[in-house]
Amino acid sequence: MLEQLQHLQQQVQILVKHVQDLQQQQTDQQHIHAQTAQNLQRQLDDARSALQEAQDQQQNTARALTQGRDQHQQLQQEHQTLSDKYQRLENSCNELRKRFEALITQKNQLKSDYDNLGTQNESLQSQLKELGQVRDQLQKKNEQARQKVEAIIQRLAILGTAQDSNSLSIQQLAHPHAEQLEFEDSTAND
Repeated sequence: MLEQLQHLQQQVQILVKHVQDLQQQQTDQQHIHAQTAQNLQRQLDDARSALQEAQDQQQNTARALTQGRDQHQQLQQEHQTLSDKYQRLENSCNELRKRFEALITQKNQLKSDYDNLGTQNESLQSQLKELGQVRDQLQKKNEQARQKVEAIIQRLAILGTAQDSNSLSIQQLAHPHAEQLEFEDSTAND
């Protein structure tokens, strides 16, 4: 899970770097656009000056005007292209921002899940420890009870040796599997 968080952090850093690069490209394109607009303005001013100074060169001026119009149209096309690129960059930035926010949300959810699992793990460890203590207590009580029963059986065996039927019952209580073992041994010998 920690590796996933580190991987997510690396991806976030890459996305932030990519957004910064896109913003720098956008600034560069805006600067180019401004220079292009200034160049266009200078060209238009030059064309007006040429018209005023050279009325006798009307044909040359008409050609220069046509060239100016062509350049203006080309600049408008370049402007439209730059505008489209800017729009795509803006959309990419918005998409990256949404991805970044989703990654942050996912990171927060993973952290919350990690914290919850840690709490659950601590609770389960505590329960396991308590169950181990209860088991140990039950084993001690079981051992004490077994020792008491064996002591009672020995006392009864000593007191009741004359009573074979009772001593046989007591022995059966003391060793419930002894008769079964004797039966199995006898069937194995047959």
